[in-house]
Amino acid sequence: MPAIVKEKAAERRRAERTPLKLGGRYMLSDGVELQCRTIDVSVTGVALEGYIAPDLGEHVIVYLDELGRIEGNVARRGDGWFAIDARTSQSRIRRIEEKIAALSGKSPETLGLAAHSSPRRSAILRTDFGQEFSVQVSDESPTGATVSCNAKLLPGTRVTIDGERGIVGLEGHEGFLVEFAKRPA
Repeated sequence: MPAIVKEKAAERRRAERTPLKLGGRYMLSDGVELQCRTIDVSVTGVALEGYIAPDLGEHVIVYLDELGRIEGNVARRGDGWFAIDARTSQSRIRRIEEKIAALSGKSPETLGLAAHSSPRRSAILRTDFGQEFSVQVSDESPTGATVSCNAKLLPGTRVTIDGERGIVGLEGHEGFLVEFAKRPA
């Protein structure tokens, strides 16, 4: 990425980015999934190298090794790279900050990372097959949540958490993801 682009981009950032090379994949709004690699990351955004740079404003879901799911809208783009303005729930911010610090080999204070609370809540998860599980819900946003429980559910399993319908997605370090069903506009 040219230096002039980096300088202009830095002026708009809400949080300082940390250079990290993490592999992963990203999903475009039309459902196409592609491989990517991070250029730099923060709790408010991530710059990525990818085969297709999505359109400005396009909603993108990114699954990064070691950091998990991050989603947001494309804020900047160039040839072979793009940056998203991440929509991160308050409950995930601290864990992402800690992971960024650990991966970069620096302390959270050195990186200027703030301490946040990471609330969890208990809930009942029900499958379409009638099974019920007591679960811990974290990293909750309008589009999904991380759920931990003693049972292992297969990706694609339809579930309900406190009346919110969703589908089990990827398994991560903290449990598995549930992507909530889109509501009609």
